[in-house]
Amino acid sequence: MTRDRTTLSRRRVLALGAGALGTVALPGTGGAQQGAKPSVVRIGYLTAPRAWVIGKHDRAFETALGTGVEWIPFPSGGPALQLLAAGKLDFAIFGSTPIAAGISRGLPIQILGSPEVVATSERLVVRPEITAVKQLEGKRIAVAPSSTMAFALEAVIRINRLDPAKVKRLPLGQPETIAAWKRGDIDGTYINGPFWSDLLGSGGRQLLVSGDLQPHGFFFWNSAVVRTDFAQRYPETVVTWLRTVQAQFDRYRADPEGVARTLAEDFGAPFEAVRDTLVGLSYPTFQEQLGPKYWGRTAKASAAPFLKALSDTADFLAESGEIKRGGIPASFGPFVNYDLLNRAFPA
Repeated sequence: MTRDRTTLSRRRVLALGAGALGTVALPGTGGAQQGAKPSVVRIGYLTAPRAWVIGKHDRAFETALGTGVEWIPFPSGGPALQLLAAGKLDFAIFGSTPIAAGISRGLPIQILGSPEVVATSERLVVRPEITAVKQLEGKRIAVAPSSTMAFALEAVIRINRLDPAKVKRLPLGQPETIAAWKRGDIDGTYINGPFWSDLLGSGGRQLLVSGDLQPHGFFFWNSAVVRTDFAQRYPETVVTWLRTVQAQFDRYRADPEGVARTLAEDFGAPFEAVRDTLVGLSYPTFQEQLGPKYWGRTAKASAAPFLKALSDTADFLAESGEIKRGGIPASFGPFVNYDLLNRAFPA
C-alpha cells in the first residue's frame, strides 16, 4: 500500500552536520544477495508537480518493483539531504546544487543520471516596481536554502556584479514564501513552479528564468540519487526503479496534457501552472544521459559536461562558504553509478 509522510517542518538547512553523514562508500554491489528485494522502497519527491510522479498516482512503482512503496515528500534539496543522511530515503530526484554539496560533505549517495534539466521551471519573480537586476540591491529576496534556486540567485548576483552584502537573502520554503509575499515581507523570490503562478497572478514581475544563466556557464538540473548501501544490497531493485522512472517520462512525452491534468488534481494546483512547470523542464532519456552531452558511459569520462558542471557547482559553493573546499572530490565520476545505469540502459 502506498503511504505518504507529511512534509518536514521548515527549518534553515544550509549545512549538514558531519556526524550525521558517515563515510562515503563508492559505487559497487558488494554485499548484494542474488535476487534480494526490500519489503518496502522509500521514494522521496519534491512537493511540486514532476512528470515522473505520475507513477505515484496509479501505483506504477509498486507494480514494477513488486514491493511496498512509501512516498516521502520534501520541499527542497536541503531537507532531502537530511532525509538521506538519516537513512529515511532510498531514492529521490532533486537538484544538482544540493547533490554537489551533499557529496562534498560526505553524504553516502550515488548519482543515477539527470532526468530533468531546468529551463523555465525556476524563475526570479519580483515586485512590479523592480524592473532591472541591479535593483535587487537593498531588497529582500526569499529562496529555498540548499536548492538549485539558491545557487541560481548567487549566480545572478555574480554575473551582474551586484554587491552580495546588499541583497538580503531570506531562507524560506516555497509555501512560506507565498505567505511572506502576501504579507509584503519580501520584495521578490527565486521560486519553482507552480508556486510562481501565485506571484505572477498577484502583480509580480518575472525578471529572469534559470535558462537565461546557461550562456554564462551555469546549468541546473535534477538528478536521481540512491543511498549507497541500498544500491549495494539491492542492485536489481535499482535497475528496475530506473527503468520505471524512464517509463513515467515516456508516459508524459506521449500525453503531456493528460499527465499535467492528473498531477494538477493530485497536487491541488491550477492546470495551466502545472502544465507550464512541466514544460519548463527538458527530459533527456537515460540513454541520452549516458552520451557525450551529459554524463558519458564511464567514470573516466572526466570531460563529460555534467561532471564538469558538478565540479564547477562545488567550487562555487566553496567560494560562497557553504562547503569546505577540502571536501570536494577530485572528480564526481566515482559518485555516478555507471554500473547500474549501464545495466538498466545498455548501449
